[in-house]
Amino acid sequence: MRRPHYLLVITVVVGLVLTACASPAASGEPGASSGSEPSAAAEASQGGGGGGGGGDVTLADGGWTDGHASANISGDANATIDADLFPSTSITDGGNTFLQYLSADGQQVSVAIYPDPYSVAVSVTTSEITGGGSTDSGQCEASFSRTDDNALEGEIHCVDAPGITATGTTQASMDIDLTFTATR
Repeated sequence: MRRPHYLLVITVVVGLVLTACASPAASGEPGASSGSEPSAAAEASQGGGGGGGGGDVTLADGGWTDGHASANISGDANATIDADLFPSTSITDGGNTFLQYLSADGQQVSVAIYPDPYSVAVSVTTSEITGGGSTDSGQCEASFSRTDDNALEGEIHCVDAPGITATGTTQASMDIDLTFTATR
């Protein structure tokens, strides 16, 4: 029996959310992010690496209506994704931001930003591979050039992020270079 492709996507996204929720900051480990409010300089460039460090991004609750994501994927699969924001599933709620980008050919990018403790997660889905990573895992770094209540602009770079092939039979590894925008 062949399972629908969306089940694999949902499984990967849930895994990324669980990875982000299990950050060292939540455990009280030394060096973990405190989740404190960022300074104006910190908001201009939010780095993220092992332990989810680098500050936080705090945004007002509400929907996101427009935006674009461009991702270059290399490694066990190579692809380029150019996708527009999908407003129906892009929202900030309780300070947590979830952005969904969909391309005309069915490829997608998802970005999740958690302010306390600070963490950023990304997942990508192409016809060949599905996977992603997070700042908590140490596989990704995130930086933001704009983080205000009307717009969000950032970059996420992941190295050796885990994935699975479209057939669901082979584990894979990928590098992800993503730039994204979102506006209200």
